[in-house]
Amino acid sequence: MSVLFPKVNKPREWDYRPIYYDAEKEARKQKLARLRALRKDAERDAEDSEQPTEKEHVTMLHRGSFREAHEAQTKLRTNTERTSKLSFWIVLLVLLFITFYWLL
Repeated sequence: MSVLFPKVNKPREWDYRPIYYDAEKEARKQKLARLRALRKDAERDAEDSEQPTEKEHVTMLHRGSFREAHEAQTKLRTNTERTSKLSFWIVLLVLLFITFYWLL
């Protein structure tokens, strides 16, 4: 029987255990390292110049920052909506005056 049906070996299994790689975690680590380096540079520059530090270039989250951003965004949105509505009504009134003048 072995002449008609020779024994075929099964291929070896590849015993590879992948190491989990989290790209988001690596990006967070790099960003945190960059922010720490910027903060150290800002503190070092402030010590050299002996002036109060302005940490505006290093943006860190603080308590209430989302609320402040949302309030600023809604205030800007309401102002733009108000001005656009006002300009719409002004243009409409001007067009109405022109049409009434043309009809008379």
